[in-house]
Amino acid sequence: MAENLTIFELERYALEDGPGIRTVVFFKGCNLHCLWCQNPESQQRRPQVLYYRKQCVGCGKCIETCPAGAIDTASDLGFVTIHDRCTLCASCVDACFYNARRIAGEVRSSEDIMREIMKDQSFYENSGGGVTFSGGEPLLQIEGLVDLASRCRSEGIHTALETAGSVPWDRFERIFPYMNLIYFDVKHIDPLVHERVVGAPNGVILNNLIRLSREFEPVIVRIPVIPGVNDSPEVIGDICSFLSTRTRVRKVELLPFHRLGSGKYAALGREDSMEGVPSLDKAACLPLAGLGKRFGLDITVGAGH
Repeated sequence: MAENLTIFELERYALEDGPGIRTVVFFKGCNLHCLWCQNPESQQRRPQVLYYRKQCVGCGKCIETCPAGAIDTASDLGFVTIHDRCTLCASCVDACFYNARRIAGEVRSSEDIMREIMKDQSFYENSGGGVTFSGGEPLLQIEGLVDLASRCRSEGIHTALETAGSVPWDRFERIFPYMNLIYFDVKHIDPLVHERVVGAPNGVILNNLIRLSREFEPVIVRIPVIPGVNDSPEVIGDICSFLSTRTRVRKVELLPFHRLGSGKYAALGREDSMEGVPSLDKAACLPLAGLGKRFGLDITVGAGH
């Protein structure tokens, strides 16, 4: 029997989330709330209405058609959605002729998602690609993840998981048989800083990484490099020291902070905590990547986070 999953995007022809050409399934729902999150619409499990003010002409049709009175006007944000009141009936989305409103998130069966994945099977085979489960946090929807991942493995499709690791250990054990590769995020070693910028302590995360590196291979650690948070040689050095002495991880990717998702905060009627912070380019992260040799790590700089 197919399981249901809540996702907010299914991206085809992706090139930055694993080897080869991939389809990325973005799961909705996350138990961390990073200040720099590039997909803030991924944090809540339930679907949400996004409103893009630049496409809005101010006709007011959305207010007229909303049966729940869940749309209000704000001088700085436009026709914002009151998410606690919204019933997700999509009346405002259907009434907008200018595509200023859309729903982020939908519930789909693993069988339905698998049909989409299989459309590109020839690309996976020819490029050495496959499917990547990202988020949000996929491990929070463990039943659906296991079902979907097992379907991929039965078709011989390479599978990868992107996780922040803040889940009970048994979630990892359940997914091992269906994974070829796991990407594991590490944001900061200092527990107080981590809780301040992520919204949760890092003890469970680091313990999971230690155990994961001993029981599964390959594991690649990804470090989002965030200005003012962890972009110093001292902080990256502390992470590298932890990885080299406490884990068996040897491959690390640095993901420079970028602002590509900043407009989504306004679309959700939320404040962007990183507003005004400039993006980092790869060149700025190269000196940090150079620390890898000192700790016996292979560190590369990725496309960004």
